[in-house]
Amino acid sequence: MRLSRPVRDEVLRDRLDRLVETFDVSTITPDPLELVLRYRDPLDQEVAGLLAAAFAYGRADIVVANVGRVLDAMGPSPFLYVKAFERSEGEKRFANFAHRFQKTPELVTLLACMAEAIQEHGSLGALFRACYRGEDPDIGPSLARFVETMRTRSINYLLTSPNDGSACKRMNLYLRWMVRRTPPDLGLWTFVDPAKLVIPLDTHIHRIATFLGLGRRKPPDWKAARAITDRLAKFDPADPVRYDFALCRLGILDLCSRKRRKENCEVCLLREACRFPVK
Repeated sequence: MRLSRPVRDEVLRDRLDRLVETFDVSTITPDPLELVLRYRDPLDQEVAGLLAAAFAYGRADIVVANVGRVLDAMGPSPFLYVKAFERSEGEKRFANFAHRFQKTPELVTLLACMAEAIQEHGSLGALFRACYRGEDPDIGPSLARFVETMRTRSINYLLTSPNDGSACKRMNLYLRWMVRRTPPDLGLWTFVDPAKLVIPLDTHIHRIATFLGLGRRKPPDWKAARAITDRLAKFDPADPVRYDFALCRLGILDLCSRKRRKENCEVCLLREACRFPVK
């Protein structure tokens, strides 16, 4: 096996820009962000967003189904439900909840932590504002402060921190939704500089980034996410994470898989820039 030769950055940037133009909000299904876009009130979007992001592991359609049922059970306003949250009531309401290896206790604990944050700060956005430092080199330190303020040990998996060495895919996804100014993202937290964001590094992005020569680090950790973001910043220093949605669509929609499929590769916009192993 060998890798095809890398292309110039100008070519890669052109192909990535074309890919971004191809995948817009009309191609969002399935994606946990669908659940957030149900709501119009920013306070509801913040709460729905953190729930959707926290459980965004596994197949996207199953995430949408499972978290969607939780949001439906919370009534028309997730924010108002969480603001008045009572653990005993939540244990009964969500007694049958299960998402892979997370069950009712983890969901209820997450809701309780969110409730405490809202009661103390007024909203999740206000809490993140208190944690944000514009002088930080990237969003990592602010994210770490936000997570450490909220989480307990039992939900360390749901609310990950850069201090753990994790890529923090799901928390970076939440931040992308809240911070980026253009669709499909919401741009609610205008106090955060989009240039500080780090790409939500999941298995799809890690694999495709490797094919494109955007990253070489094998472990999909924070350092890998940071390195890929730095490469994308060469193409758009003000908003490097804008490429995430389109790249992730390739994986979620099975347009770019672990096994080379000629019918997909021949029509892929990135084919000239891709370094997929070939014989």
